[in-house]
Amino acid sequence: MIPFDQRTGHIWYDGALVDWADAKLHVLSHGLHYASSIFEGVRVYGGKPFLLREHISRLGASARILDFDLPHGEETLYAATCEVVAAMGITEGYVRMNAWRGSEIIQTAALKTSVHTSIAAWELPEGYYAAADALEKGISLVTGRYRRPAPEYAPVKSKAAGNYMIGTVSKNEALRAGHDDALLLDDRGNFVEATGAHLFFTRDGVLHTPTTRCTIDGITRACVLALAEREGIGVVVGDLPPSFAAEADGAFLCGTACEILPVAQIDGHGYDLAGNEVIAAIVTGYRELTEGRTTVTVPHTWA
Repeated sequence: MIPFDQRTGHIWYDGALVDWADAKLHVLSHGLHYASSIFEGVRVYGGKPFLLREHISRLGASARILDFDLPHGEETLYAATCEVVAAMGITEGYVRMNAWRGSEIIQTAALKTSVHTSIAAWELPEGYYAAADALEKGISLVTGRYRRPAPEYAPVKSKAAGNYMIGTVSKNEALRAGHDDALLLDDRGNFVEATGAHLFFTRDGVLHTPTTRCTIDGITRACVLALAEREGIGVVVGDLPPSFAAEADGAFLCGTACEILPVAQIDGHGYDLAGNEVIAAIVTGYRELTEGRTTVTVPHTWA
């Protein structure tokens, strides 16, 4: 894979398209030193960004939680994203939006810093998030050693770069141990999510998923909940201790990047992917959404 700083094309940067190589920030930017930066990832299907308005809305909410406002309105960001996707000729790909504090001052307080924004897009290669056959074979998960902090201890509802530090370390350790990803517990010792995706279990035809008390409100997660309601699949949202993994008969991750990704194993406990009608229905329903054959309403719980 070509390193991202060596690619060509255009990136929308602070209000205009610039050459890919010119989309730079100074090493003394506040966002680099104090993690005062946020982001969104958006999938592109058939040349169209999927649920773009929802992602832009959540980006604005993340900024407000980190005590800054985006310098561009939602309609501007919407048009800019479409412009970038068209300029890059993206058919099936990924968009990354960022906003961060600038370099006017390097100290904890940042009231007088500027805010910058960027939008980049690229085609997604096969196996970008997991192996190409992961949808059929499932992935292996292991519980990580770090926990997500309680909402009283960190701005957990912001899709802030700093909140992903735990995920990076945990996934690195999982990959070294021969797994595909790590599951994270919350401050109370219950399952909360994977390093970059939400977690669902199936048991006796019913979906079970953790609360979002300690994490962002997922857009793909909201799609899954809406699809379950449409299909008449029961859903239980609540605290799920690690022991629940052995009580379930199936599991999957969901997120913008991984879409719907079945799980074959959690902490050594295996699942039979064949015949799990609940997961099959969610996979099919989500594919229909991304292909534009059906729609769902995603509540803006982050607004």
